[in-house]
Amino acid sequence: MNKLIQNVFLVAYPFYPIWAWFALSYLHFPIDKIFIFALLPIVFYIIAKFRPRVPAYLIFFILFTIYHLSSVYYNELKPTNTNWFFFFFSDSNVLACVLFFVIENTDFEDDFIKKMSRNMLVIVGVSLVVSVIQTKTPTFFYNVEGDQNEFMTYSDDGRAPSIYSWLGFNSVGVTFPIMIAILLSVYDYRSKAFPFISLSGIIVAFLTRARYVMISTIIAFFQLFLSTMIPLKKKLMVIGFFVFGIFILVGAAQMSGFDIQKVIDDRILEKDTDMGSAKTRILSYNVFMIKFPEHPTFGVGPKTRDDVINLLGGEAIIIHIGYLSYLYYYGLFGASLMIIAILLLLREGWIIGRRDQFWGPFYGLLGFALANFTFVYFVFSEMGIVLAVIYLRYYNLKSERLYD
Repeated sequence: MNKLIQNVFLVAYPFYPIWAWFALSYLHFPIDKIFIFALLPIVFYIIAKFRPRVPAYLIFFILFTIYHLSSVYYNELKPTNTNWFFFFFSDSNVLACVLFFVIENTDFEDDFIKKMSRNMLVIVGVSLVVSVIQTKTPTFFYNVEGDQNEFMTYSDDGRAPSIYSWLGFNSVGVTFPIMIAILLSVYDYRSKAFPFISLSGIIVAFLTRARYVMISTIIAFFQLFLSTMIPLKKKLMVIGFFVFGIFILVGAAQMSGFDIQKVIDDRILEKDTDMGSAKTRILSYNVFMIKFPEHPTFGVGPKTRDDVINLLGGEAIIIHIGYLSYLYYYGLFGASLMIIAILLLLREGWIIGRRDQFWGPFYGLLGFALANFTFVYFVFSEMGIVLAVIYLRYYNLKSERLYD
C-alpha cells in the first residue's frame, strides 16, 4: 500500500494542473472532487490497519476545518444549489486534511523524492513555455470558462497565469514560488539546472503581473543569500547572475514587443490607479476595526456580510487583508486555530532547514504566509503546499532513519 500511495502522488503531483485541465475539459468534473474520493479508501485503510500519525500542525488544522464547517452550518451559509454531502467533499479544507493525513502516514523513499524533483523541474519548464506563449496568445491553455466566474478577469488585466488557471486564478502565486523554493534547495547552485530554475522563476513571476507572486518568488530566492552553505564569493556570483537574468528578460521583451515599463507602471507602481490597491488595503483595515468588535470571539461565518460590502464602497467585496478577513469570518477562536497550524508548519520547515540545510519548504511556505497580508487565499490544498508537506515528511523520515 505504501508503494501505491507514493505512485499516486508521483502521477498526480506535480502534474496536477494538467489533470485539472483534462478533468474539466473532458470529464466536466473538478479534479479536487475526483482526488478526494480516490484518497478516502486510503484514509480508511490507514486508520484500520495502523496507528495513524497526526502531527501537531494537522491537529490544529483539523480543528479549524471542523470549526469552519460548523460555522457554515450555524450561520446557514451553505449554498442553496448543493447538498451537505457535496459541499463537504468540495471544501478545500477537507481535501487538505485528507491530503496531509495520507502524506503524514506515508513513508516516502529516496527514489520517490528524486523522481518528484525531476517531475517538478519538468513542470517548471512547461510553466515557463506556457507563460511566454500567453503573452502573445492570452487564451492558450487558459481556463476561459473559469475566468468568467472571477470578479476581476485575468484576461482583461493582461495577466499570464501559465498552466495554473485550471486549478484557480491565484494558484500560480501560491504553487509556483513554492516549487521554485524547493528546486533551489534540491539543485545545487553549481548544477546545470540552477540557471534554468532561476530564469524560470524570474520570468514566470514577472509575467503574472501580480505583486504578491513576484514577492513570494523573491522570498523563495532569499534562501540562497541567507544560506551558510554558500560562500560570500558565490553569493555575489548569484546576484550577478540575477542581474544578468533581468537583462535577458528585458532584451527578450523588447524583441517580442512586450511592454515591461507598462507592467511596472500599472501593476507595481500603480500610476494609473493612483495607488488604488494600497488604498483598498487601508480601507479594509478601517472597515475591519469597525466591524470586528461586533463578533470578536467566534466571527460571522465565512461570508462577507452586506454591511461590510457597503462600507467597502465597491472598492472590494471582502476585507482584502487575509488575516483580518479570517478574524472577521471566524473570530479569535477559529482564526487562531488556522494561524497556529501555519506557524507549526513553518516551525517544521525551519527545523529541517537548520538540521538538513534544506530550506525550500520553509521559504516557500513563508511566501504563502506573507502573501496573505495583501490578499485572501488560505487554500491549503494547493499543489505547492502539498508538495512542501511531502518534502517536510520525507526529511523528517530521513532524520529518523539516520537516528535509527
